[in-house]
Amino acid sequence: MLALAALPLAAKKPYRLSTDRELKEIDLTNWDCLNKPEGTAKTADGLERNRVKNRPMPEGGIPAAEQTETSGFLRRLAEFEAKTKGLKRDALSPDQRKLLEPLEKKIVTMTGYLGLAYAGGTETCNCASLDFHDWHLEIFEKPIEHPPQPGDPTPIICEVTPRTQNAVFHSGFRVQEAAAFFRTIDGTYESTGHKAQRIRITGYLLWDDEHNGKADIGAAIQTIEPNKLHHPWRTVAWEIHPVLKIERVGGTEPASAPVCVCADCRAAPERPGCSIT
Repeated sequence: MLALAALPLAAKKPYRLSTDRELKEIDLTNWDCLNKPEGTAKTADGLERNRVKNRPMPEGGIPAAEQTETSGFLRRLAEFEAKTKGLKRDALSPDQRKLLEPLEKKIVTMTGYLGLAYAGGTETCNCASLDFHDWHLEIFEKPIEHPPQPGDPTPIICEVTPRTQNAVFHSGFRVQEAAAFFRTIDGTYESTGHKAQRIRITGYLLWDDEHNGKADIGAAIQTIEPNKLHHPWRTVAWEIHPVLKIERVGGTEPASAPVCVCADCRAAPERPGCSIT
């Protein structure tokens, strides 16, 4: 992901954002990047990063994956994070490489709250196309009540790519129905009129090492820039990217374990948490 907060000051081609506001069915037939998983990257690390960003839907369906909350997602990656703080993939040692490669092959499932969403723009992974872009989803442990402010917790980033967008769209998921806030092309945060919805996201692990520095990574927001963007803006460089499936969990608060109280639990043995009065 090329974050708005980390745009280069002097790029050969200006980074442009899409004005799309919702997922839709897209026809990839004539997309010149469809058979270019490396996109238009020019460096070895850029080519490698784009290849993992552009993985297609798995053949034969999405395999079952271990389910976790956002905290479990972070614990899963803690060992790697401790050994690679501030590094990029082209600076990894052989031992660090041995940690990275199996992680980026994993499909995982994470549950959290969709606080903020926005359409991406012209990135090398998509051959700088404005019509075929990623969708950026910011997932939080708890529902957020307002747009990003100093002191607020930072999210885990998840991205739907052009190669997986149709599958997510046809599942019935809609960004505006699940996110609490939507960021527009001018950096304005718009309320969707409802609280952040709890969703379950399944997809590939990806280490977006382009954003592994102090300006990007941190547990809480420290500053808001004049351009309305904030630093840091993500908890870790790890993402779920590409997202393969999104499901609404239901409600806006974590579901508590059902409990039944009955005189004789043998009458309802299938009910979890049943206790004898």
